[in-house]
Amino acid sequence: MVAFFRRRRRISPRQIRQEQEYIFGQGQLEANRLDLQHFMFRWEFEGDYTAPVRNPLAILDVACGTGRWAREMARRFPNATVFGFDINQEQINVANLEATKRGETLPDNCTFLTGNALQPFDFPDGSFQLVMARANSAYMPIERWPGMLAEMARVTAPNGWIEVRDFGVVRSESLALTTLTGIFVNLAARLGIHPGVGPYIDKYFAALPLRERHIKTLTVRAAPQRATRGGRLMLADYLALMERVMPLVARNGLATEAQWRQLWQQARMETNHCTTEVELTAAYGRR
Repeated sequence: MVAFFRRRRRISPRQIRQEQEYIFGQGQLEANRLDLQHFMFRWEFEGDYTAPVRNPLAILDVACGTGRWAREMARRFPNATVFGFDINQEQINVANLEATKRGETLPDNCTFLTGNALQPFDFPDGSFQLVMARANSAYMPIERWPGMLAEMARVTAPNGWIEVRDFGVVRSESLALTTLTGIFVNLAARLGIHPGVGPYIDKYFAALPLRERHIKTLTVRAAPQRATRGGRLMLADYLALMERVMPLVARNGLATEAQWRQLWQQARMETNHCTTEVELTAAYGRR
């Protein structure tokens, strides 16, 4: 692991803009939204990982966002070394500051680094027993998914596990939210990213050098009746996402900010009384 610190590349702001545009902003509001996703995945999949990993010595969180998953895994496995890396070091710093305000301390076995998931990982082959990536649809160009997953497999130790958790496209009985989603899908197409990579993960995993491959899919639902446990978190996360993407929609000429705001307000009201759902996917495989 020491080699990673010696060989870590400096990443310029210009390089970040060229290679990886995170379209949902930064700061505490975005950290709060990412934490909603964290708990939604945990509650719906009944745990922070699905792969049958036991007593891992080293764990990696790829594009770790707020770092909450990495911090909690470090507490769960105090004898493991846990690394999280993300291109947005500011987001990690904001989240760590908020954790400190809540009286939480960063576990001694947890380390955060600045790194670009679109570049080869600066870790040696076979370094980790568990390598996780969650909700990477937000920034990953479609053509870069195979390379990123291949890097995850490369740094996974023999008999270790890689896992990807992501989602599909939201469906809703709300006409306003359906309209917003349609515009968002068009925006994603212009940016060359999946609006939700969930339906494609099986195909990507089939190309990896894994001895076992498993796909688990479930439906998260917010509804007046028959809601799932994480349904309200899902809906709150998605409405927040739709609000935060408004400036980018306007810059791309897909809707004015006034039109988007009106649809968003209507969607907030309509979703109180109708069903909204999305499929989550957990794909995991043994190296």
